Amino acid sequence: MILKNLLIALVAYISQLDERYLGASMMNRPIIIGPVVGLILGDLQKGIIIGAALEAMFIGIVTIGAALPPDVGVASAIATALAIQSGASTNVAVTLAMPFAIVAQGLNMLAFTLNSYTIKKGRDAIKRHDFKSMQRWHFFPLILRMPSGILTFLVLQLGTKAAQSLIALLPTKIMTSFSVAAGLLPAVGFAMLIQMMMDKKVAPYFFIGFILSSYLKMPVIGVSVLALLIALLITQKNKAAKNNQH
Repeated sequence: MILKNLLIALVAYISQLDERYLGASMMNRPIIIGPVVGLILGDLQKGIIIGAALEAMFIGIVTIGAALPPDVGVASAIATALAIQSGASTNVAVTLAMPFAIVAQGLNMLAFTLNSYTIKKGRDAIKRHDFKSMQRWHFFPLILRMPSGILTFLVLQLGTKAAQSLIALLPTKIMTSFSVAAGLLPAVGFAMLIQMMMDKKVAPYFFIGFILSSYLKMPVIGVSVLALLIALLITQKNKAAKNNQH
């Protein structure tokens, strides 16, 4: 189990490098991390289910500019692993994810604070034309991201048995509240996403899709295909209007 926990900690560490060293590989998203953790623990199906549930909750959490949101990568690795190792339900995993996301967010704040020093040293090295020193300072932040992997390993190594015992002791009412919270959190995630993208131009299309799905019982795939066709028609119309102006 130690080896598996080390591999999961490595996954959490790699998620910290996404959008910084690896480009936008999406390795820090729950829908990717969940199946990877499930594969490591020998339960790919549950990893996919938990990853999808966590993605629904965290879908509106993205890093924009200097904003530092809760760390979804580390939270997904820990919550998925704890749920699979302890035999807990997806609802428990979803509820556990947010506290770990906030703890990992604190580690990210510390890393960014310390990284301001490495940036200064790197700039000083460039001014001296000392490019070897600049390269060393450039890769030094890789070390600053290691605490997230260490946190993941310690939680999994020390917390799995504790999580099993805690889940066994929890009364039915508490487990029911976990189910309710797990149902509400994805709605909050989608609400955050809609709040960022919603305006007067796109709002009608959103509600058209909602009506087709909820009231006319059209499958999600059908709504998606219809949305794609509408987007193509609007694009063609806009191109024709621009050509007519010229």
